[in-house]
Amino acid sequence: MIVTQVGSAAAEFDLTPHWNVRQLGREGWGQASALTRELVDCFVSTVGQALGQAGCHLVAEESEFITATWYGTCHVGELMHEQLREAGPRWLDPEQFLYYSPHSLLSAAALALGVGGAGSTLLGPDAELQALAHAVRRIRSGRVASVVVAEYEALTPFAAFARSDGPGLPDDGALPTGRAAALVLTAGQEGEDAPAITVRRGIDDAGAQRLAEQHGAPVVQAGPGLLRTLTEARTPLVVLSGDPGRRDAVVLS
Repeated sequence: MIVTQVGSAAAEFDLTPHWNVRQLGREGWGQASALTRELVDCFVSTVGQALGQAGCHLVAEESEFITATWYGTCHVGELMHEQLREAGPRWLDPEQFLYYSPHSLLSAAALALGVGGAGSTLLGPDAELQALAHAVRRIRSGRVASVVVAEYEALTPFAAFARSDGPGLPDDGALPTGRAAALVLTAGQEGEDAPAITVRRGIDDAGAQRLAEQHGAPVVQAGPGLLRTLTEARTPLVVLSGDPGRRDAVVLS
């Protein structure tokens, strides 16, 4: 059995108005929820496009759903922290209100689009590669016939500037964009006219080079934006996890 990619979609939206609102401080609080609404709408629409492209290759009600993100929905926690620090009761500790579930976007999309299988959300700089690896394992083990793998990101000024291992700012200094991407993976057969995705665990640099030569593919490092890279890929690709030494690899062929 092989795992094939039968649907994909990606989208972006402008974060400029949301960054401008964050600069207003208290005066912008009433407008701040617009970012969450736009992010959810973008994510649900992107997953819906990927499912529509997959068409008859899957039954959505029986498909599993896994989402990956680096910063998740922490923009909500940032705002809550600011509101409690500046205007909240003094007996409330702002540190107790930092989180809003990053899993909420998956829930919204699953309910809107009828994806009925198990759902999970992974966090961190390597989350997209690990989400792909999990999906491939689920399909190859026969536990499920298809998996939707998706990612989303909407950085705030704090997140874009504060961490070196995150998505960061574009090289030209422009503001980052909000984004979402989705792949639909399903069990396939050799010879099908669809990209195949395989996962190799614990390979070293020499093993990665052999994979690249075998598939005639460049080697790239996994990180935020990986799923979008795969949606746009028109040629084979070998993607390595960021761990030093022995690594995991995802191969698009």
